Amino acid sequence: MAADGVGTSLPSAPGAATARALPAGSPVLFGRSEELAVLTGLVDAARSDAADSNGDRQGGAAVLVEGEAGIGKTALVTAVEQHARQAGFRVLRCTGLQGSNTVGFDGLHELLHPLLPYVAALPDRQRTALLTAFAVEEGPVPDRLLVSTAALGLLEEAASRRPVLVLAEDMQWTDRSSAEVLDFIGLRLSNAPIVVIATARTGHDVHVTLPCSFPRFDLGPLGADAAETLLATLADTLPRPLSDTARRRILTEAGGNPLALHELPAALAATGVAGTSLSSRLPTTRRLEQAFLDQLSAVPVASRAFLVLAAVADDAALQDVMAAARTMDLGLDDLEPLEVRGLLRTDFASLHFRHPLLRSAVIGNASAAELAAAHRALASVARDETRAAWHRASATFERDETIAADLEAVARRAEQRGARPEAVRAYERAATLSQGVVGRARRLGRAAETARAAGMTSEAIELLAQVDSLAGDAQTVTETAVTRTVLSLTTGSVGAPPLEMDRVRSVLAGPEHADRLVEVLWAAALVVRGRNRPRAEWHALESELRTIPSTSPLKPVALALLTPLGAAPAARANLPHLVPQLLASPLGMASLAIAAESLQDLETALTCWELAYERAHELGAVADETQALRGRATILLLRGRVRDAVADAEYAARMAGDSQIPLVAGIAHGTLARAYALLGDVEAARRAIRDSSSRSTGGRLALSSADARWAAGLIALGQHRYRDALVEFTHMAVHPTRALWAIADRTEAAVHGGRPETVTEDLAEAEAVASGFHSAHLTSLVLRSRALLAPADEAEHYWSRAIEAGQLSESPIELARTRLLFGEWLRRERRVVEAREHLRDALGEFDAAGTPVFAARAAAELRAAGEVPLRDTTERPTTSNPLTPQELQIARLAADGMSNREIADRIYLSHRTVSTHLYKLFPKLGVTSRTGLTEALAANGYAD
Repeated sequence: MAADGVGTSLPSAPGAATARALPAGSPVLFGRSEELAVLTGLVDAARSDAADSNGDRQGGAAVLVEGEAGIGKTALVTAVEQHARQAGFRVLRCTGLQGSNTVGFDGLHELLHPLLPYVAALPDRQRTALLTAFAVEEGPVPDRLLVSTAALGLLEEAASRRPVLVLAEDMQWTDRSSAEVLDFIGLRLSNAPIVVIATARTGHDVHVTLPCSFPRFDLGPLGADAAETLLATLADTLPRPLSDTARRRILTEAGGNPLALHELPAALAATGVAGTSLSSRLPTTRRLEQAFLDQLSAVPVASRAFLVLAAVADDAALQDVMAAARTMDLGLDDLEPLEVRGLLRTDFASLHFRHPLLRSAVIGNASAAELAAAHRALASVARDETRAAWHRASATFERDETIAADLEAVARRAEQRGARPEAVRAYERAATLSQGVVGRARRLGRAAETARAAGMTSEAIELLAQVDSLAGDAQTVTETAVTRTVLSLTTGSVGAPPLEMDRVRSVLAGPEHADRLVEVLWAAALVVRGRNRPRAEWHALESELRTIPSTSPLKPVALALLTPLGAAPAARANLPHLVPQLLASPLGMASLAIAAESLQDLETALTCWELAYERAHELGAVADETQALRGRATILLLRGRVRDAVADAEYAARMAGDSQIPLVAGIAHGTLARAYALLGDVEAARRAIRDSSSRSTGGRLALSSADARWAAGLIALGQHRYRDALVEFTHMAVHPTRALWAIADRTEAAVHGGRPETVTEDLAEAEAVASGFHSAHLTSLVLRSRALLAPADEAEHYWSRAIEAGQLSESPIELARTRLLFGEWLRRERRVVEAREHLRDALGEFDAAGTPVFAARAAAELRAAGEVPLRDTTERPTTSNPLTPQELQIARLAADGMSNREIADRIYLSHRTVSTHLYKLFPKLGVTSRTGLTEALAANGYAD
């Protein structure tokens, strides 16, 4: 037995002698005392935590019990279940089913169905998302993060009444949508007494990558003594005693597998000691399957047909299975031999196999004709459209457009419920059955986009490659181009196939496709800019775009992305007019915001990011919402709202991580690094730089690289390592817009590092851009740079103009930095009275922005100029225990009058998690309730 993995660590297992006794009525376990003690220990810890009234809870735990088929996973968790019930736990259970074809979230629905009476306690959006996923209500397509947050909230609601044990068996067969939600839940159990125990089969016959990050608990074979004791107990129930030879053979071949110890004696009786069913050349699972099949040798032919029918029926109701059996001329008489032999049992609602491995063996041993007959029979009686469509597809071995259309409808229904992994599977199968190439390409294209949205990056890449091999129509070519773009810019995937522009042009030739071609080129523009492709690609796209007669709003956006100077000044003036045309699309708004940044229109950029965020939040499009938050953080940072920028970037990084969008998480961490560098928190900045790099494993975007370099340069600049700073700032050239915004920082590093000549050319370019776009912000940075480079008799002219431009730029922190540098210059020129005015103003701005390092520097300069600051601003008036970015975000929303549930809906947390955050932040701000939060935030230096 071993445990490893990510998340809550498992307690050490006590020795077998100290393992607790099983409750009365529990299944008898042999040789599992240590394993049982570990798992019941998790239950006991959660129970103790639930009884703790001091509010400082550690929460629950999650673990994945892994082992080969028949190793005793179910018996072990059943014993844990009985222990938990005696301890007062509520037990919730779901079980995966091999080969099950669902619309998605079936496992989650099975698990949470008993808790649906509590659903009214959830925040509105979360409740709607969960009920839509369960097809109980119709609502907007729910995002996985919203469904996951709702499911966690529902469990927390139940756990507020009594502790909860979640048992998720056979995770390798649980529908992927449910498995992803369970993984999300298992990693966020710090606020409630909830224990999640999942089981999964390992072995050569399981080809599933589990979306599970729980600590692993490997359940190995029984020891020799325990295996002998179990076999001796079982031998007493056999019709005749086992010989010593048979006993030794069974113990050897079973290899400590409890199910093998149960089943091999029967197989031995059927085939003899030398029978092939006990061949040691087969893995344990195969030997067990063969042992089951040997027991079927005496079963009548009709009963074997009934067994195949039951095996492919998923979890269909008994009445449906019997109705399907009648269409095959089968009935109760054929079921009876299976019940007598203990192969099947019925509870008058459904049929159950003695063990899942028996079901696997039956399916694996059945012929294609037998399986097809069973599926046709089930399709003929199925009352559910999804089940019927899948059974018809499983019975079909030729292309069939009618069945393909039925499966496409299944995929659309799954998408509507937010079950994207299941939709991908349905689209893929529909494509396989499609009769025409165009239809096949269209369905594969939809599968690729759905896979991308589901975070199934490798699957999306493979599907795009398949689409490329087919002759798709104009719509498919356009849609797959956008899919590739978003895939490249959000996951960093280097495996996404490149745009084959010649083929695209041939499909989109003609004036009727002009807007579609513009959309493809707009997508390409986002990629070449985001990945800083060679300039030849930029110019080629620009030239082609200018020749297309299209009024699409994406055309000026794409041109602005590719050639900002060439697009000025008319393009800049036109940007605000494009907003209403792109408002419905978060991605369109995001691209417009990036174009506005490129054209130095920060006001329009901020408007677009905010509108993109609101629209994405309204649609439940978390990936777009995350990107918009990251973008807004950038503009807030430029405007000196550093702590607001930290809150947005931290939120974006958390959501991107939760939604498996690594590259966006990397970009958000880059923004965080720059913010922390401005705040003077060097360790936090360096940590964010590392996080940015580690989350960009698929190929870093120019944006995240530039932000990380900028942050590293600011750190070096603050530590007077000017040559190091200059190196970092110089490498920012990979992102032209960021390089422009950092021109004053680079110039400062170059001047103090003795390399002023290195900025001459880039400063001239920045000056041209600032002039061409009439940008007060960039103009102020250029003039500050000129002042730093100018001889003493010319510098004051530039300093004064830089301050004038800064006053128009709505960037108080940059204005303050200009005043600080000018004040230092004036003091060196022995003009201390004039210096004091600028240093005093700079100190006030730095203090208001919450940048203590800059404030300390300004205060020191002010003292050197002969004036003592009114108060020591080197220490900000915050508490000794500052708010985290998430606490600040929650505090501000609460101060705005939002309830816990409204806050939870806004920032994708459960309402009980919000309550916990408020409980922790109130003392930090010196308040006991929401009353006075606004004043407390201002008093502690967190004014908005």
